[in-house]
Amino acid sequence: MSARSLPVLALRLALVATLAGSGYIHAQLYIDGYRLVHIIGPLFLLQASTAFAVAALLLLVAPLLLRIAAATIAACTLIGFTASRTTGLFGFSENGLHPTPQAPLSLIAEALTLLILASWQASEARRQRRSRPTDGQGGHEGDPDPQPSVSRPRPGPRPQSAAAVRRTPQGRVAALPALALRLALVATLAGSGYIHAQLYIDGYRLVHIIGPLFLLQASTAFAVAALLLLAAPLLLRIAAATIAACTLIGFTASRTTGLFGFSENGLHPTPQAPLSLIAEALTLLIVVVWQPSLAAAVRSRAAAEPGEGLAPPTGRRRLYDVLWLLLPVAVMAGLLWYGRVHTPDYETSLFGSRGDDAQHLKAQLGSALLGLALIQLLLALWIYGRLPALRAAPHPVHTTHRLIGLIAFLLSLPIARHCITAYGVQFTDARVALHSLTGCFLYGAFVAKVVVVRHRRWPGWALPLAGGVLVTSIALIWYAAPLWYLNGFQAPGL
Repeated sequence: MSARSLPVLALRLALVATLAGSGYIHAQLYIDGYRLVHIIGPLFLLQASTAFAVAALLLLVAPLLLRIAAATIAACTLIGFTASRTTGLFGFSENGLHPTPQAPLSLIAEALTLLILASWQASEARRQRRSRPTDGQGGHEGDPDPQPSVSRPRPGPRPQSAAAVRRTPQGRVAALPALALRLALVATLAGSGYIHAQLYIDGYRLVHIIGPLFLLQASTAFAVAALLLLAAPLLLRIAAATIAACTLIGFTASRTTGLFGFSENGLHPTPQAPLSLIAEALTLLIVVVWQPSLAAAVRSRAAAEPGEGLAPPTGRRRLYDVLWLLLPVAVMAGLLWYGRVHTPDYETSLFGSRGDDAQHLKAQLGSALLGLALIQLLLALWIYGRLPALRAAPHPVHTTHRLIGLIAFLLSLPIARHCITAYGVQFTDARVALHSLTGCFLYGAFVAKVVVVRHRRWPGWALPLAGGVLVTSIALIWYAAPLWYLNGFQAPGL
C-alpha cells in the first residue's frame, strides 16, 4: 500500500466507525423503548439499519455514491434531532440533550461524519489539482526542454474513450438493455419493499421479531432501489440479489419449519404473498441476466481503451482483497451474536423429529456431511495432482467437485438451523463450546472460500488453505457432536 493512500484509508475507517456508532445508538434506543413510539420507532430502526448497511458497504468500496448516502443519513438524523426539540416531529418531542448519554453521543457521531466527508472531499480536490498538468506537455512552466531540437514522431489517432463510444449510435443502442435491466431491477425491488411495508403497517408490526424484519426488508429494498437509480455497481446488484434471496428463504421457512415461532399457510395473505414471490423471482432473474451484459460491456471498454488498465492500482487492489475478508468475519460474528442472544427452543423439530429422535437424525446427517467433505478433499487432491496413482483430473472431476460442494452446503443448512434454534451458542463445557464455536466458524470459512474462488487474485496456496480449513471444521463438528452421540455420549478427550 502506498503512503499516499493512507489518509484516504484512515478517513474511510473513521467514517465507518462514526456511521456504525450512530446506528448502534439508535438501535439501542429503539430496543430500550422508542419502538413503542408511533412513527418515531420505525424511523429509529430505519436509521440504524441504513447506517449499518452503508458502513458495511464502505468497508468494501468507497464510491462517491456511498459517501453521499452517509452524508444524507447524518444530515437527516441532525434534522430530526433539531425538529424533535423545537417544533416537534410527528407529534413527538424531547427536551435538551435527553436521553443521556445517547443524545450527545449521537450529535458527536453525526457531526464527525459530516466533518470526515468534508475533509475527504477536500483531500480529493487537492490531489486532483496536484495531478493536473500545467501545460500541454505535462511539464512545469519554466522547465528547460532538454532536447528542444529533437523531433518526435507524431502520435497516431488516440483510441476512443468509453464515454465517446457510448455517445456513438452503436454505443447508445448497446446501453439500452442495461438501462432497461436497471429500471426493471429498481421496479421489482421497490415493489417488494412496498409490499412488506404495507404488510408491516397492516398488522405484522405487532408480531415479535417478524415485524422488525419486515420493516428492515422494506427499508433496505427502498434504499438499494434508490441508489440503483443513481448508479449500478456490482455491489448494489449483489445487495439486491441478497435482499431477494433472504426474502424467499424467510417466505419458505415461515411456511415449513416456522420462522422465530411464526408460521403462515400457503399463499396467504393474498394478494401480497404471490406478488412478493413474483417480485423476488424477477429480481434474481434480472441480476442473473445482467451478468453477461456486464461482461460484454467490460470487453467493449477494454477494446475502446487499450492503453488504460481496468484494474485498480496494486496497493488499492490488495486493500480491496483484504477488506473482502471482513465478510467471513462478519458472518461468523453474526451467527455467534445471534446464538448468544437467542432463547433456546429445545422442542424445535428437524424434519418432523424432536428431542432424542432429532439428535439421532442430526448425527446421521452430520456423518453424511463428513463423508461428502472427505470426497471433496479427495477430488481436490486429484485436481491438484497430489494423487500419484491417477492421471490429470478430467473436466467432469471439476464439475463433480463443485456439485458435491453445493450438496454438502445445502445438507448443512437444516442441521445448522436446528442447532442454533434448539440450543443456540453455549459454553457450558469444552465439548459444547468447541461445537458451538466451530459451527459459527464453518460458515465464515465457507464464505472465505467463495471469496477466494471468485476473486482469483489470491496466491496459489489461498484456495487449498480455504478448502482445507473448511474440511477440518466439518471434521471437528462431527467429532464434537455426531461421534459423541453415536459413541454413547463419549468422545476421546472431550
